Amino acid sequence: MKRLLVCLVAALSCPVTALADDPARPNVLFVAIDDLNDWVGPLGGHPLVKTPHMDALAARGTTFTNAHCQSPLCNPSRTSLLTGLRPSTTGVYALKVWFREDERLRDHATLPQHFMRHGYHVATTGKIFHDAYPPPQGREPNTEFTEWGLKGGFTTRPPKKFVNTPDDIALMDWGVFPENDEDCFDYDVATFASDWLRKSPRDKPWMLCVGIRHPHVPCYAPQQWFDLYPDDESLLPPMRDGDRDDVPPFAWHLHWKLPEPRLAWLKASDQWRPLVRAYLASVSFADAMLGRVLESLEQAEQAENTIVVLWSDHGWHLGEKDVSGKNTLWDRSTRVPLIVAGPGIAKDAHCARPAELL
Repeated sequence: MKRLLVCLVAALSCPVTALADDPARPNVLFVAIDDLNDWVGPLGGHPLVKTPHMDALAARGTTFTNAHCQSPLCNPSRTSLLTGLRPSTTGVYALKVWFREDERLRDHATLPQHFMRHGYHVATTGKIFHDAYPPPQGREPNTEFTEWGLKGGFTTRPPKKFVNTPDDIALMDWGVFPENDEDCFDYDVATFASDWLRKSPRDKPWMLCVGIRHPHVPCYAPQQWFDLYPDDESLLPPMRDGDRDDVPPFAWHLHWKLPEPRLAWLKASDQWRPLVRAYLASVSFADAMLGRVLESLEQAEQAENTIVVLWSDHGWHLGEKDVSGKNTLWDRSTRVPLIVAGPGIAKDAHCARPAELL
């Protein structure tokens, strides 16, 4: 991580008038994948997972194998990463809080704004800040970003939920849907990013922020991604009996407030394996969308002077500790993929030192 920071600081210290193809001022492709735990090839979290594009990215960069978020929930984690401030400073611990409502942070420069102030053209598409943020009045050009693409959103949903979960909200669902990749919101996000890269600025360095929604619930993906995984017990993560017996109930208070079903319900309803399979299918779909973006970067002949940063806001339980979902302090919820590749970054390298999304 120190090597990356040295490269970025050196790049930003150069004159604003430097050209984009100046190797001292590399472009930055900043990719966030929502709710992605360590079930990716480079981290080896699941023996059957198929993420060829993440594998290829890791082969040409450095994987941080012990990276953890600041808070295992979308909004506080993303706010922390993008502001460089811990939740204890931002005051953001929940989903429906915009950090700029705090007068102390109204003019605080975020990571994208820092690049903008140093001469970068910064574009965004998909989910970078949490869903509704910034609010509409903050989405003008040259405010949080130079240029806006698609705002964060969810994929098309079926007329009726596939799974009748205890908390019957629309997001708590999984299954084969829609029929085609092209009907998924993340396909549109990847298309915008791909088109943008082909037309990316050549007269100044740029930063493109791409937010991929999968594998966030609802865990929907077309059939071809489910076909990658057998519908049998080999998919299930290893479990320990009584794994929560030494944990006081208070430690689970934050997680209990979320709607994800408990393992006991998943087992009783024969939904544990379908959920795990749907999550894996969604991970592979997200990987395919990443692949489309990286391919467009190559086609634009910008890959050699672009640092690629791949990260997730937090992990996700798939039955471990008897729960599904996030917002626990176990590493299944806090540990995240973090891969950095590009000029000046060691290739096919691994760093096991603790790293944080800050």
